[in-house]
Amino acid sequence: MTDAVAAARLDKVLAWDGPTRLFKWGLVAAVASAWVSDELAMTSWHVVNGKIVLALVVFRLLWGVVGGSTARFSQFLRSPAASFRYGLDLLKGREGHYLGHNPLGAWMVVALIGLAAVMGISGLFNADYPDRMLIDGPFAAKLSDAAVHLAHRIHSIGFKLLELAVLLHVAAVGFHAVVKKDPLIPAMVTGRKPPGDYVDAAKATPGSIVAAIVCLAVAVAIVWGGIALAK
Repeated sequence: MTDAVAAARLDKVLAWDGPTRLFKWGLVAAVASAWVSDELAMTSWHVVNGKIVLALVVFRLLWGVVGGSTARFSQFLRSPAASFRYGLDLLKGREGHYLGHNPLGAWMVVALIGLAAVMGISGLFNADYPDRMLIDGPFAAKLSDAAVHLAHRIHSIGFKLLELAVLLHVAAVGFHAVVKKDPLIPAMVTGRKPPGDYVDAAKATPGSIVAAIVCLAVAVAIVWGGIALAK
């Protein structure tokens, strides 16, 4: 690390710790890979991607309890009323600045995690209805045609909703980065922001790397182990 890079780093404060950022970009990569594998009819890889998505979701739920300060749901989720007030203040140009997720961004995070969970869970029961040839989830063979059709519909609708949520998320990040001059995009990579008068905290407290490894191990065990036991 050069002196200039070290000095620039010292001028900034932690916003999101490493495990939180790795989850975010890991989920982006897993969902993108799942989409590509579906388009190319790579069935086995698509199923693996679905399991990875589920493991990441479980990890994030655990990390949302024991992770760094800005990763904990109890720290960044606000009430619907508080989120509505923030939205009104945003429209008036007098919103508060947040080190972590702002109230609307926090609910978008929950929506993205929830939709990823819906995609992963429905994929376990999904099949290429009515042929059951191209896509075959781990539990599809246990279901009736009607149940498989329902799982297929949920999976398809869930993906459309996930696409919409991603577009809204990207648009919101772009708005804050370009219009509000909030360095969100660099912070999503480096985890750091310039110091400022933030509403939530002056700087974040990172989570334990050991705790992150344990959470990931538990998540993988739940998903892969749970599927193996249930088959």
